[in-house]
Amino acid sequence: MKCILMNKNKEIALIELNNNTNLIDKIYDIYNIDYAPLSFKVATQNKSINNVKALNNWYRGRGIPDWRKDLENLLNNLKINSPEELLNKSYALSLSDQYWIKEEGQTNLQWKDINFFTNAFEYKGYLDVSLSTATDSNIDLRSPNNTTDGMLQKAWIIDENNNRILVKGTYSPTRQEPINEWLVSQICKALNIDYCNYEIDIIDNKIVSKCKDFINENEEIITANDIFFSEKQSNNINDLNHYINILEKNGIKDVKKQLEDMFLVDFIVMNFDRHMRNFGIIRNVETLKWERITPIFDTGECLQCDKTINEMNFKDDKCKFFKNTNMNLSRLLDYIDITRYDLTVLNEIPDKFKEKLNKYKKYTDMSDERIGRLYRGLQNRIKELQNYKKNY
Repeated sequence: MKCILMNKNKEIALIELNNNTNLIDKIYDIYNIDYAPLSFKVATQNKSINNVKALNNWYRGRGIPDWRKDLENLLNNLKINSPEELLNKSYALSLSDQYWIKEEGQTNLQWKDINFFTNAFEYKGYLDVSLSTATDSNIDLRSPNNTTDGMLQKAWIIDENNNRILVKGTYSPTRQEPINEWLVSQICKALNIDYCNYEIDIIDNKIVSKCKDFINENEEIITANDIFFSEKQSNNINDLNHYINILEKNGIKDVKKQLEDMFLVDFIVMNFDRHMRNFGIIRNVETLKWERITPIFDTGECLQCDKTINEMNFKDDKCKFFKNTNMNLSRLLDYIDITRYDLTVLNEIPDKFKEKLNKYKKYTDMSDERIGRLYRGLQNRIKELQNYKKNY
């Protein structure tokens, strides 16, 4: 069927959406390429790239990935066959941007009437099956939960203050991720670093993290991945400076300092999952102005959460750094001006972390030995950083 790809109230392109594959078969016309997803706009400027393929890559990428934990369970409970099928259940709307799809000729269908930033949605049934706690047969699929990325079980809800809140479950056997998210929030708060605040909660006897959506109905997140590959990289420039140059050219301020903040936090908590979809910028969809760098978010995969007690090592590990997906974590310090930070504010953080680990022990099933290792490991990371600053 013929559909129009929209960005809020702007028509971007007329496309053919296949009802069987739930993917895009053809692009008939492009109306407002400047308002298109950045990766698609870049593709249209490169004759060697198939535009339909590029648009489908973007479209599939906004849906639930094939590697989502307990995906088969989720699909069975939702009574659908594939994540792509979910994309078309509610106009492909998301709470990370303002893109959506409507059938050609639906002139009475308006973004203001259907978007999930300002319109309510049912979420209880979706939340239950996302956390694998129920098998509700009457789940309303008109939901932003059709377009959630990442491997963790997750669902959007609406709190008592009408905020859109992302609830995330766990992936590792340790069920440590929600406490890690909380920990990073405390570190960022102490260091006065911009961050997405995470809190810990218990839902149906499962430990989860909660965070408020950090964009509004006039904004979209553009990932570092799309930004990095939006321009050709010169042979004489490294990945970091290539990325910084693009952001500065588009008006983002204090880029280097904010990236240093992210590297610093990742070093402290040994974050191994800072891939290029886990940071980026926020763009205004009305003015197309690149407003600011995203706050630090999605840092649950850290502090050896995927390791057994015997495997845990708080000296060094591997991390992702732009195209380098196997860099020594210690090398992050090469990209940080450590003199900017008062690291004494972190002295009480390990005790607070240990307190949380013990408080939620029955929900994670962590042993006292593991909790002790985590406590001492975080202490050592902070001390190592403080000693590095003394000798800088």
